[in-house]
Amino acid sequence: MPRKSIARGQVLVGVIMLLLILLILVPALVEWVQIDSKASVGDAKKTTAFNLAEAAVERGAWKVKSSTGIWQQVTSGGALAGYNFDVTYTDVPGGTYRIKVTDIGTSSVTIVGEGRDNQSQQTRAVSAVFQNQSVYSPLMASQGVNWSQGMCPMWGPIMSQGNINLLDDYVANWYFPRKYAKGVVVGTAANPRDTNGLTPPNTDGVEWWSDYQYVPDLPILDFATLRSSAAATGTLNVYGCESSATYTVPGTTATAAGPAPWDSTPGGCYNTGSHSLHFSASFNHPNGAGNQPNNTYVWYYDHDVILGGENINGPPLNTGTGLYGIGLHGSLIVRGNLTLDATGDYNYTGTVPVNAWAEYDRLTKTTYDTAASGEYPADNGYHQSLPTWRFGTDSACIPATSGTFFGYYYNGCGWINTVGIRGFTYVGGNLNITTNGFMDFNGAVWVNGSVVSAGTSPIQFCGIYFDDQLKLPTLNVVLTRQSWKEISPSGTPWP
Repeated sequence: MPRKSIARGQVLVGVIMLLLILLILVPALVEWVQIDSKASVGDAKKTTAFNLAEAAVERGAWKVKSSTGIWQQVTSGGALAGYNFDVTYTDVPGGTYRIKVTDIGTSSVTIVGEGRDNQSQQTRAVSAVFQNQSVYSPLMASQGVNWSQGMCPMWGPIMSQGNINLLDDYVANWYFPRKYAKGVVVGTAANPRDTNGLTPPNTDGVEWWSDYQYVPDLPILDFATLRSSAAATGTLNVYGCESSATYTVPGTTATAAGPAPWDSTPGGCYNTGSHSLHFSASFNHPNGAGNQPNNTYVWYYDHDVILGGENINGPPLNTGTGLYGIGLHGSLIVRGNLTLDATGDYNYTGTVPVNAWAEYDRLTKTTYDTAASGEYPADNGYHQSLPTWRFGTDSACIPATSGTFFGYYYNGCGWINTVGIRGFTYVGGNLNITTNGFMDFNGAVWVNGSVVSAGTSPIQFCGIYFDDQLKLPTLNVVLTRQSWKEISPSGTPWP
């Protein structure tokens, strides 16, 4: 047979084999495409149902925080009409949803949202727990949070409706606590955080989150109720004590001769125990934590106030009993400027937030939480914290940054908390810290103005040890999301 005929025959055989392969593969490819298309449609329907369930939870949260009356109705055990799986909502395209709100105690509610796709009738459900927590951060402000040297928040996240600005390398060297901002978390050139603004990525997944949608609303403090409480206990605009010639009459701007009437302890402005209480200008010492450790008060000032007392750079202000510090238990409301001009001297055993450890996954730019204990206050190992802390007794390590200061590798270990205020502190203006005024807070601090620190030393700062159990009178409901998860849909028939 000629070679050309053989070659043509081989080509023909190849073509036939190719056609056979295509006849086998094409139907399989068509079927695969059909299956994939069906799967994509199914996934889309699942996504639609899931998005509806999430929208249901958001609507439920919006409802329960819409007024204090609604919140009281829910938390008193009453069913909320329209939010008890009794109404099917149709305002979101693609399907329907329903909502159930249930009180679970501890100022918390569970909100379950179920979404159903219109075409497939597929249903998915989401459950979230929200807590009414008016004070949810150790350091707060009305707009953005401007954090500068002089303050060191512990045991709770910084959460801001605006930006979080780390204004100097003293605070930017600390990679704790966690920082959540609806705006941007801004660091320094040497210690940057979010360098691309609101453009993703918006988090490092460990320490900071920009454009974070779950930052709670700011509480609207009920100043009228707080002021009335102070007036009832004689702690409204109180200036003066036995060591002063005059005092301001509570509720007025008038002055009167003699000690402040609220200071009724023997000896006048101080006591002979371990806690000397100094309040207002120079040395004015109300009857507070040192004498009555189980009593709490609201101290309310319409204008500026100075917390004075111990003078570490000179002789005691009152030579009768030695050096004095601040020891207040309750709420301090200052509508003007607050100046700290004394150390703290309030010793007690307080609770540590259960999730305090979560703020310390990252300690510095190069160090992280480990199995070792004592790497930060109340550290009890990897992702564990102690349940209580002996303020004024227990010593702590503050994660070190770099460099030395007079031989100290700051910030280092051996710090003992000198608590001056146990509770909530509100400052309408600026918080001024003198060289004598570096004391600690156990609670939370809200500063609307600036924090101005007289010290330039990295070993001088006021620690703010967060108390997540603080309660204040507010005019709104502030919901913080505690948990979120997908669950199986309920068997309750749809209305």
